[in-house]
Amino acid sequence: MKKIGLILAIFTVFLSFSPATTTVRADETKTYYAKILNSNAYFYSSPTSYDDAKLFVIPSSYFVLLLDNAGEDFYYAKYLDLYGYVKKNEVTPMDGTPTNPYANSTFRNFSPNGLSVYSRPKSDAEILGSLNFLQTDITLYGEIIGEELFENSTNTWFYCCTTQNGNKINGYAFSYYCDIVTRPSENTEYYPEITGDLVFSNSLSDGGLSDTAIAIIILAVSLPCLVVLYLLLSPNKRKVGKKTEKVKTIKRGKDYYEFNEDDLT
Repeated sequence: MKKIGLILAIFTVFLSFSPATTTVRADETKTYYAKILNSNAYFYSSPTSYDDAKLFVIPSSYFVLLLDNAGEDFYYAKYLDLYGYVKKNEVTPMDGTPTNPYANSTFRNFSPNGLSVYSRPKSDAEILGSLNFLQTDITLYGEIIGEELFENSTNTWFYCCTTQNGNKINGYAFSYYCDIVTRPSENTEYYPEITGDLVFSNSLSDGGLSDTAIAIIILAVSLPCLVVLYLLLSPNKRKVGKKTEKVKTIKRGKDYYEFNEDDLT
């Protein structure tokens, strides 16, 4: 009974470090919405201030969802279905959940020959796909200043999304050939501003354990359990074997011989 109790105690310790711990940690992940209060807040592809990392200007008065810290100057963030980065000094974290956090914008392409979608807002960039003539189901994330393709046109490009042959394409369309732009009205949702440091529960710097660290802990706990169980069970088997052999070994007594005196003559 003592051995059974010890085994149960070992398994209790093992279960306390089981993957259920990661589920609790994931459920407690803390995120924040941040409002865009100026007209020059960029959404970045990487946490750097280089121009090549700027994807578009986020529509003013709307929100981004802050997911984590990304160094001293950036947050890892989400806007619509895009994941990227925003500068900390360009957004205002708020204590609340907006009803309509993201702008819903579309436009139409009226170029008869189609409109190319580029990887960067300039003519020598890679062409990722094209927009069809009079196509309207084009998601507009935001605008950015790029190359003016010809004199007296414009230097504004639309960072947009379309689907071509079942593949999703994100890139830049030259806005000169775009019309029927649905620009959203101002988002008036406002919440108390968060002035202190943001604490993301999924950050390693906040004391949380990564999935790799948890896996190592589980492995470190489970291996000793297996060894202990082996040591607890294997001696019983050896004792049973020895006991069986002992039963088979029968100690012989002294033989009795009856002496006949006639054999001496």
